Amino acid sequence: MSKYLWLIRHGESEGNLERRIQGWQDFPLTNRGRRQAARLAERLAEEAGIEAIITSPLARAATTAEIIGAVLGLPIHYDDRLKEYNFGPIEGLTREEIREKYPLVWAAWQLNEFWEPLPGEEGEVMFENRIQAAMNDIVANLSEESSIAVVMHGGAMNTCLRSMLGIKERGWRMFAFDNASVNLIQLQAKVLPDAENDKEEEQFKMLGFIDRDTVEYNYRIILLNDVSHLHDLMGSRPTWFSGKRSPGK
Repeated sequence: MSKYLWLIRHGESEGNLERRIQGWQDFPLTNRGRRQAARLAERLAEEAGIEAIITSPLARAATTAEIIGAVLGLPIHYDDRLKEYNFGPIEGLTREEIREKYPLVWAAWQLNEFWEPLPGEEGEVMFENRIQAAMNDIVANLSEESSIAVVMHGGAMNTCLRSMLGIKERGWRMFAFDNASVNLIQLQAKVLPDAENDKEEEQFKMLGFIDRDTVEYNYRIILLNDVSHLHDLMGSRPTWFSGKRSPGK
């Protein structure tokens, strides 16, 4: 038996267009971002079989979710824990401004590392714990053979995938997600097979199967940063370390 998670990045926002670090700042979608969300909704209506939509309440994600929900005929559920990383004082800045005002943050960025949190900034551990708690609750409430859409942000999706895949290496950006991209994750429960005797049951457990009273999952990535539905609507791409563009999550 399987469950399916559609992890969706919001459409292009004004912050993306201006190449600004957004974090918790509430930039709206651009006109192109709205068109991206509409195109995404059409695709999901055709193939996803989605039963519920959960979103970050930040405008760029919430509006994307609401456009999808209107097409799919589904209500929207908002979860504060799905917000992007709170960058504190560097929110709203361009990468050039960060380089000038916060050179240590800039240097850490180039190495794909987290930095010592600035005053008012969330911090890596708190952020990861928040996102993982939200996703654990979402998965726990997802019935078998059902699909749910989660609309969120690039940094949050990176944290999700690193956790699901058991990636221990810490880094700010391991995966790059375009605006209005879709990522489909299949969750397969690790169910202890029927054993003929105690010895065989112990062998199953050694292979990674778990007790029937506990639920854990294997995660399979079916789609990653899929933007085949966008065609001519590709906007700002998340080229974090090129020196030409800022992340603007």
